[in-house]
Amino acid sequence: MLDIEVHPAVLILKLDLLLLPGHPDYQASLPGERACFREATAVFSSVRDLHWTGQSLVKPAVDATGTRDFGSVDSLTRIDNSYKILGDWGEINLQSDSPSLSINPTAPGQALRAVGLAQRGT
Repeated sequence: MLDIEVHPAVLILKLDLLLLPGHPDYQASLPGERACFREATAVFSSVRDLHWTGQSLVKPAVDATGTRDFGSVDSLTRIDNSYKILGDWGEINLQSDSPSLSINPTAPGQALRAVGLAQRGT
């Protein structure tokens, strides 16, 4: 989990998704990467009720590039029009419309590689 944003009537989860070979956006990992990861955003709109417990325990890890990581989403459960999301960062219970998910088509490592190639003129 890269970030959690809560705004009036909206919950935004910024994710680092692991994509498996059967997924349409899957691409082979670059040398030095262990799998196909894509940044993604899950948006819960029309939030009518939201309770977030355990947020005082949230202390993100910071990787070598300076990117914050709040851990993983351990589970996301839907019960009627309610959702329960559990992770290292606590528990969020909310009533909302179905979430939307958008996946960044370029892996972070591939974007950096493309920049490096452009700078070298290749």
